[in-house]
Amino acid sequence: MATDAAPAAAPRGAATLTTAHEPASFEERWAAWEARGTAHDRAVRRRFVVAAPILLVLAAVLMYIIAGR
Repeated sequence: MATDAAPAAAPRGAATLTTAHEPASFEERWAAWEARGTAHDRAVRRRFVVAAPILLVLAAVLMYIIAGR
């Protein structure tokens, strides 16, 4: 009788850059570093696209209140 056991989960934060037992080359590690940086840049850009108009409207309302209708 065969049992289907789920594979053990990797410890949190344990990420490997290699697929087998071979160490990653400098180019592979550099490409992974650049990919993480690009993903971070995209995430920050999306946040600014959402936050900038909201902050501008809030600043305009605040200036309107301070300047005295």
